[in-house]
Amino acid sequence: MGKYILLITLSVSAALSMYAGQFQSAQVDARSELAERQKLIIARQMARSAYASGVSEVKRQLNVSLNQCEQLEGGTFELTTSPLLGDTVQVRAVGRYGGDGCSCAECPQYAISGEATLEPNGSFSALTFDGSLASVNLSGGGKGPVISGNDAAGKQDRNGVSLSESRDRATMRNEFCGRSGSDVQGIGGDCDVVHDPGIDLKPLDAELSDLVQNEATHKESDLCGGGKGRGRKGKRKGPGGGPVGSSESLAVVNVEGDCRLSGNSGGMGIIYVDGGALTMTGNSEWKGMVFVTGEGSFKASKGTPNISGSVAFYDGGSLDMRGTASIQYNSDQMRRLREEFGIGALKELIDSPAGDAVRMTNRSQGAVGPGEAPAGQGRGGAQN
Repeated sequence: MGKYILLITLSVSAALSMYAGQFQSAQVDARSELAERQKLIIARQMARSAYASGVSEVKRQLNVSLNQCEQLEGGTFELTTSPLLGDTVQVRAVGRYGGDGCSCAECPQYAISGEATLEPNGSFSALTFDGSLASVNLSGGGKGPVISGNDAAGKQDRNGVSLSESRDRATMRNEFCGRSGSDVQGIGGDCDVVHDPGIDLKPLDAELSDLVQNEATHKESDLCGGGKGRGRKGKRKGPGGGPVGSSESLAVVNVEGDCRLSGNSGGMGIIYVDGGALTMTGNSEWKGMVFVTGEGSFKASKGTPNISGSVAFYDGGSLDMRGTASIQYNSDQMRRLREEFGIGALKELIDSPAGDAVRMTNRSQGAVGPGEAPAGQGRGGAQN
């Protein structure tokens, strides 16, 4: 009997020892798993922080080049962006736990990827075309010519150039950005040219046409230097030379022939180029809007001619900018025109959203194991 009791006691002791060992092993495994999870959580937090930073930079300038690897407390983060392809940029952030830098393949790591896509910002830019372009020429060196949608008033940046019709996007961009020295800027970064089939300047043209016919404040000859007219409504001459208009009294001028601004001539308000040709040279400047309709043209060269406001083409037209000529978007000038003359179509165009032109899409994220591709590149990424 005593032997049986001893055997039972020994068996129970062995079993308890085995269970205790298993329990201790399970605790070790649990602690190890928890430690790995905590490392991955830290890696994920670093990836999220890096991704948010990357998105912010890309929204500020779509074509920004990011290739960063930074050491933080507990690990590193890697942030990269791809070159601009069409209207899309790839953004990728990887957080790694550990102190071995961005080359550590065995470190616990978490990756987040997404696409930044440039979208039209409301059909109105520093330079807006509604209709087929007869011709476009931008040529020069140094800092010109420049077309910038970055708001001189510091309120609402827009695109550099918007077009309602275009050939393939590569050709369209080359028209404005492929020439030596030309520079198109805006919320999309460098070469900020977008195709926006929703552009409709017909209502604006109708209101401006009525305005210049009924409320023109100056004759063409008041603004323009001497020259033979070739507009669709006759020929004009005049000594001209401006300036016309002021911040207290905005000018409205209808240009139907050849109009040349040179020296320090110019003014403030609206120039409606009704099939004629507007040429700016020297230090001439116009604050407000130049609206070109029909077969009209706008040419700027020889000096530092500048438009501070916006230029728009409706139903065709041609553009020729050379040297250091510039078009700089200015929301204050545009809003002043809208309020002074009650131009409803202009209000709708300039009040349309511009800040959300860069939209993030196709985001994916997930843990990345040794030898796996980062999220969004073929393996292990959970779509959000």
